Amino acid sequence: MKVVFILTLMSLLVHTALASTALPVEGFSLMQSRLRGSKTTVQSPGQDEVVVTADAETESTESLPMQQPATPKALFGGQRYSDDDESCSADGITPGVCALASLARPTLVVKGAAADCDKKESANRLERALIAEIESALDGSHAGFDGERLEALEQELEPLFATLPHEMETSDAGLGLASARYLLHQHFLRQKHWYVRGLNPAGDGRKPPNDKEALRSRVAGHLLEVLENKVGKKGLNLRYLAVFVATLEHLLHGDQRERLKQSWAIHSLQPEGTTDVSGLVSVLDVFMAHYVYDSQKAANGYAMTLEDGLREVNTISRIYAPWSNIHASVKEQVEQRKRLSGSALSFEDAAAAADKILDNFQEVSGAMCHDMEKTFFGLKGGETGRVKLQDLRDYGGNLFRESEEYLQELGALDDADPAEPYVYLANYMLGPSNCDGTTSFYDLCCPNECETHKMHLEQAIAHSSDAVSSITKAVTERLGRPIPGDALGRLKDISKTGTGSFPVHGLSFAAWLHNMFPHECPKPCAADYNGMDGGMVPDAKQDFQATAKDKFLDW
Repeated sequence: MKVVFILTLMSLLVHTALASTALPVEGFSLMQSRLRGSKTTVQSPGQDEVVVTADAETESTESLPMQQPATPKALFGGQRYSDDDESCSADGITPGVCALASLARPTLVVKGAAADCDKKESANRLERALIAEIESALDGSHAGFDGERLEALEQELEPLFATLPHEMETSDAGLGLASARYLLHQHFLRQKHWYVRGLNPAGDGRKPPNDKEALRSRVAGHLLEVLENKVGKKGLNLRYLAVFVATLEHLLHGDQRERLKQSWAIHSLQPEGTTDVSGLVSVLDVFMAHYVYDSQKAANGYAMTLEDGLREVNTISRIYAPWSNIHASVKEQVEQRKRLSGSALSFEDAAAAADKILDNFQEVSGAMCHDMEKTFFGLKGGETGRVKLQDLRDYGGNLFRESEEYLQELGALDDADPAEPYVYLANYMLGPSNCDGTTSFYDLCCPNECETHKMHLEQAIAHSSDAVSSITKAVTERLGRPIPGDALGRLKDISKTGTGSFPVHGLSFAAWLHNMFPHECPKPCAADYNGMDGGMVPDAKQDFQATAKDKFLDW
């Protein structure tokens, strides 16, 4: 389930245990990768595009049907996935979730004037919906969360907020766009290991395949722009930032439910109907397989037929090693719902189980990352966080075949000696190729242990008058030994470069942390600090990373 490269595809699929397994043609779209899993990279069989031209007589995209089984089954009553559709409100679906769902229809290849019109209308619809979400959150009437949730988020965000540069030297001043984006990126990275599209200071690692998927994938950026336009020059304070987090969480969870509804519907289940244990296991298996099968999801949102869904389950169960963990979690949660609800299981049972399954998948994914780290650190030089590229490839065989170009763009390659390049393991582990659970909105990536160190440091200096002493004490405790004298001298020098506060999020301190914690903290890239805040926070000022631009990774 990883973002992977179209490099050595055939050798990846036949490596080790898979060598003796005969795979169907569609199996080659899901590559076995690393110790963690695989990621789909090509269009699934049977996916046809619908072509619309300006000269053709076209019907409104509002009435285009979702892909259905041979015998169409009704979706949730009247649902057409439009924020202008009253049925969304009647079904308790908020405008933002409804607008995002409207963008997840089967891919349309629209040509001529119709393309511009469709693109503009989709963007306008999404903007209207996001404004409605924000307004209801600010006036306390949002259906997805309450004031208590916002207060809890403010407390979570406050230590990081206090260490970032503010727009003005006043008590009510908030953060500018670069600092706000960085704070929000850090929050989701720390809490859920998500690289949210539109928030990553280094740019996104993948490009969307079409205009509507681009709108979905940039929803976090659009939401942030709506808030920034609302507050003006004062910047985003803690309340606005908490509103952003709560709103985005709500939108993503709502979209998850919409995907689950489709899996429920293609099993010939009515919205208010029930199913038995085996039926719910199948619903959740299809839901999770589609979560893994990124290429089909990118091509047609969450519209599918039962035949397609079961084919995905069948393929993944044979070629994706972690599927056994996912399926075991599905069965465990379904049994739990049976104990709570009885033998007749509803859609709400499915939704509750799906939440738990996805949480468990996050834990399993993180555990596999830690297993990889242990393997790497066992190599010669691993204790320094830097190993020979050839040693890494010799040990891993075909499992570690990212190109040197990719590793260089990632900042993971030390090629000072071109004849004997090295790999920085922290940079490698945190790269896009080691991300799982891709959705339109985020990639689930390896836990970033450096962020744990940074959280402790932020808390230590947030209200301290002597940042150097506070950092020295905190780092000494985490290292379990004193800081070397030369490193302490560099720390004092860094403190003199700040304008009023210690530059804890700047380039120099990131390099210092890499030297202190080479296993966990990546070597920073200077190009990631060229933004509007003068290098005080990472801000590469680009939509996509070089790895995405140069196609070392494919969507």
